[in-house]
Amino acid sequence: QVKTCVTTGNRKNLAWLQQNYPDVIHTTDIHEILKDPSISAIVIATPINSHFSIAKKALESKKHVFVEKPLTKTVAEAQKLIKIAKKNQRCLFVGHVFLYNEIFKKIKVIHKTESIKYINFEWKKLGTFDEDIFENLLSHDLSLNLELFGMPKKIKLISKYGLLTTVDRFSLELYFNKNRKSEISIDRTAHYKKKTVMIMTQTNSYIWDDDVLFKFHKKTESYKKIFQSKNTPLYLECKEFIRNISAKNYSIDSAILAEKIASLISKISK
Repeated sequence: QVKTCVTTGNRKNLAWLQQNYPDVIHTTDIHEILKDPSISAIVIATPINSHFSIAKKALESKKHVFVEKPLTKTVAEAQKLIKIAKKNQRCLFVGHVFLYNEIFKKIKVIHKTESIKYINFEWKKLGTFDEDIFENLLSHDLSLNLELFGMPKKIKLISKYGLLTTVDRFSLELYFNKNRKSEISIDRTAHYKKKTVMIMTQTNSYIWDDDVLFKFHKKTESYKKIFQSKNTPLYLECKEFIRNISAKNYSIDSAILAEKIASLISKISK
């Protein structure tokens, strides 16, 4: 149950909160929730540059923490939070939401039986431009790659272009053990929204499009739907966070993954 919501006091957000969740207390002072013993966990969905400071205060106040990705802007900051979480025996959970998509879980099963050799991520959308594209968007696709293949042996930035910021569209390649390759292309200047993932195994080809997984049928030379997710990834992600706390499984696995992602992004954005 959500008890209190901390915001900057934006009138539009307040109106939405009061209309949809009238029982939730509102405040602009984060210390009110940090010192409240009845609040055991805090969810941080704020600008990226504030993640570290807020998460640090929450963990030091013995709160379990759910942070929207990316965990922090630097590897050093991620390591500090992990250290504090371990010391205080608190859950530090990072919201890599695509990992909780039921289709991705299906893809992991396919990978075990068929072995993925090549995967292509393509993401087109418009905005937002107020955060770094690598931290805000690439972190999603990196989480999927690392979950499947582990850390890459080599990363190659193929191209990058800016429109409103230094980089608003880019493409890169990642090379992994066992001759596995991943290509990622993200464009936040497109006039439409589309995210697809193409997966090629030793024997088959699949396409992940929104909440549907398609498989290529060689006889008909066409893709056919083989699976559709039922639950939203965010719901499953939040459920996992709560389950960890209830089971006193104060996992920092997603934070360690976030640390690895921060390390890769620092190399890519140099």
